Amino acid sequence: MSLRLPPLQALQAFEAAARHQSYSRAAEELALTHGAISHQISALEDRVGNKLFRRERNRMLLTDAGRLLLANVRQGLMLLERAFDTRVPTERRVSLTLSTLPSLARCWLLPRLLDFQTAHPDIDLMVDPSGALVDLEHDSVDIAIRYGGGGWSGVQQQLLMDDELFPVCSPQYRGGALPQTPADLADCHLLHNPWQPWEPWFHAAGLAQRETARGVSYTDSALLLDAAAAGQGIVLARRALARGDLATGRLVRLFDIAIADSNRYYLLWRHDHPRLADVLRLRDWLLAQAAPADPKVAG
Repeated sequence: MSLRLPPLQALQAFEAAARHQSYSRAAEELALTHGAISHQISALEDRVGNKLFRRERNRMLLTDAGRLLLANVRQGLMLLERAFDTRVPTERRVSLTLSTLPSLARCWLLPRLLDFQTAHPDIDLMVDPSGALVDLEHDSVDIAIRYGGGGWSGVQQQLLMDDELFPVCSPQYRGGALPQTPADLADCHLLHNPWQPWEPWFHAAGLAQRETARGVSYTDSALLLDAAAAGQGIVLARRALARGDLATGRLVRLFDIAIADSNRYYLLWRHDHPRLADVLRLRDWLLAQAAPADPKVAG
């Protein structure tokens, strides 16, 4: 069997540079030169057709395409490591259950879970995708991500991230004849989520257009993005959910106008949890994943 894979050294260089956010520190770890690391990553960028890093001050930060590739590379490296690891595991193991919205689990959390496994190999994480407001005292859920205005009683809560909304569609929508101005949306098929109306965005864009309830509506935001990717119409997307599809080109953003989402994502947990230290480890990891967010809304 002939496999056309990049050299293992290139994958190791990419993973180390992503972990350290530095080509120099990756070079030190792998006993290579800075130039060798840069060459290996440039070769990978040519291979995938996307930039994998962007420079911010003295750090090398992953692009969205880099983040998606990192998840797959780490999975592959972990499988190789396990194949040659004959040690008997003796470490303490912890089981935690995270409840979150199905759309956020699929679009935001899933691509990041391999990073969590690498950072916390002693935690067995159960992801429970549910829109129900769970009872953290009785429902066997250790920590939850909820979308709303905050103010839940009887639990600890912390803001995970805010969001913004903007129109997206498939690059092949209407055979590639995409709208060029916001006013062109009047002649397009708009897809709807009853909990996320279009009219605030219309107002921000200076349009007098009114929203209608004609056609199919979706209450699940991930399903809404799937419908858009299938070419069924244009959707008002949340940045946190759409960024992966935008990075891969499955969806494209229309216009530079965005509005702040009136709801936010919050972390909820019990202050008296019997394994509070482990819950806080998961909380801190989630906060770190949400930290490198896109710039604030300008529209």
